[in-house]
Amino acid sequence: EQKTAVINGAAGTGKTMIAVEKARRHAAKGERVLFLCYNSELRKHLEKEYGNKYIDYYTIDAFISRILGNEGLDYNAAARRLMEIGIMGKFPYRHIIVDEGQDFGREKMDENLILERLYDALKCQNDDGSTFYVFYDRLQIVQSRKLPSFIENSDCRLTLYRNCRNTMSIAKTAFSLFRDRNLDCNGVTGKVPRIHFIRNDSCEDTVD
Repeated sequence: EQKTAVINGAAGTGKTMIAVEKARRHAAKGERVLFLCYNSELRKHLEKEYGNKYIDYYTIDAFISRILGNEGLDYNAAARRLMEIGIMGKFPYRHIIVDEGQDFGREKMDENLILERLYDALKCQNDDGSTFYVFYDRLQIVQSRKLPSFIENSDCRLTLYRNCRNTMSIAKTAFSLFRDRNLDCNGVTGKVPRIHFIRNDSCEDTVD
């Protein structure tokens, strides 16, 4: 019933798993899905493991190159092009799913409101059944200094708390380093890991 949402979750809480399942369910109904991520290796993995004729997997940069006709990564031009596609009613997808959404806050990308323009292009189709979901990890903002404005301004922000990937010991040890320790560390107990702090001339204390 929720047509638009942003879903936060730490590593291992099942964001990609849920995103892929959502895409699969739409594809099973013959509905076209645009699945966007940031990392090219993740895109390759998704295409290999979950390929479907109704789901198009792209990195955001590859998708922008596609809609611009391989003219490069001009985010301003991409924003204009997405507006044109939407106004003309030629956006070919019924659903957009974004994974690694925290990385879509890269300066030029967010300045040109790329997530907002994607949302607008989708909603211009006047399809009450269309959906727009963004999955992100606010603890892994690497490509930018802040979360994308679309996430910050979203009306529906949800958080996943259940550890779905790591052993209970690894999850507890990893999240002891963060202030937000609300992760549900269930699962197999496993061996107790050790944290090593290292210092070198090129960086401050880091965690290995």
